[in-house]
Amino acid sequence: MRPTDILKWGVRGIRERKLRAALTILGIMVGTAAVIALVSQTEGIQSSILDQMNKLGPSTISLRPAAGTVILTEKDVNRILQIPNVELVIPVVTSSVRIYGTQSSRTVQLVGIDPSQFGILISGYELEEGRLYQPLSYSEIVVGANVHQPQDLTSPFVNVGQTATIEPISRSTRMVTSVVGSLEPYGMTALVSVDDSIFMSLKGASNFLGRTSYSALFVKAVDPDAVDGVVENIRAIYGNSLNIMTVKQITQIVTSITGMLTVLLGSIAAISLFVAGLGIMNIMFVSVIERTREIGVLKALGFKDRNILAIFLSEAGAVGLVGGLLGITVGSMISYLMPLLVARGFSSQSAQFGGASSFSYLPVIRPEMALLVFFFAIAVSLLAGLYPARRASKMDPVVALRHE
Repeated sequence: MRPTDILKWGVRGIRERKLRAALTILGIMVGTAAVIALVSQTEGIQSSILDQMNKLGPSTISLRPAAGTVILTEKDVNRILQIPNVELVIPVVTSSVRIYGTQSSRTVQLVGIDPSQFGILISGYELEEGRLYQPLSYSEIVVGANVHQPQDLTSPFVNVGQTATIEPISRSTRMVTSVVGSLEPYGMTALVSVDDSIFMSLKGASNFLGRTSYSALFVKAVDPDAVDGVVENIRAIYGNSLNIMTVKQITQIVTSITGMLTVLLGSIAAISLFVAGLGIMNIMFVSVIERTREIGVLKALGFKDRNILAIFLSEAGAVGLVGGLLGITVGSMISYLMPLLVARGFSSQSAQFGGASSFSYLPVIRPEMALLVFFFAIAVSLLAGLYPARRASKMDPVVALRHE
């Protein structure tokens, strides 16, 4: 019996039971779409985070106090600069502040950093409007994209060229600042969410917050191969008083966490495929019982056991094929819809607490992943239909012909 004839018989069985076949295909489609949609989210989140981490460069080392009693000062900057293979040390001051705009107030992150080092730590930034603050300025600020124009407002929250009042969360001292520039949308870094922050000169931020110490130091090694040696020297000097993190370590942690999430979410979604497989098996059993007399006629006409087996397997395979294709298509559409819903929900929740935080990423649908899920859907369908098909092929033609 030719393969094309077997396929025709299988498709004929589906056409004769359209509603039943449609519900079975729907089950396979839902399972396949769930796997594609969920796995692509973790892949996209991982890719987005790693892209932001890599903007710091593979030779960057982050130093933060391990306890509240540990402080970092200019002496520490000079001491670390003396370590072999250290090219640059960037001190940073950060704190949560309230900024009063045209309509209300919001909680944002204030970042104090020298403007000459701004582009090193926030690589690839672009100004939407205005300029950077001056290094000796005590009242000029540059605002992130979401501070300038929050997603939940139709008009700017603060305008470039005008003034804005800021106030530390821990103190009641207010200061009127001049907004001299706004940034294009940037995203997250290891330091802070750039879009949801305001930036000021290092001296200006220290003076405003009443600080004589730094929140963090970012160390640049001469090259990536020198990073481990620099970290060892820093540990030898400071012991466990500093939290030391390299871009390589951050990348490994992110990859490990998202990898586990991918396996977890993919496994949960795959359960729906197995449930759909049970549905196929149930429907195939019913189909075998309904077509018992037809099977007897086919065997009486000379159809062999392997022909009957192939006909029923082709029916199950066709269900998996159509369900898999539809699932990949629907799953891909859902994949690109989910980040929009996540970003909207994240923004609305942040707005309730007076913040302007945002979170965005693009899903990653790898071709090999889509092919794997597609063939997995077909395999589940074939395995689910194997036992009913085998039972049909072993049926006694005499008994089948007597069946009413």
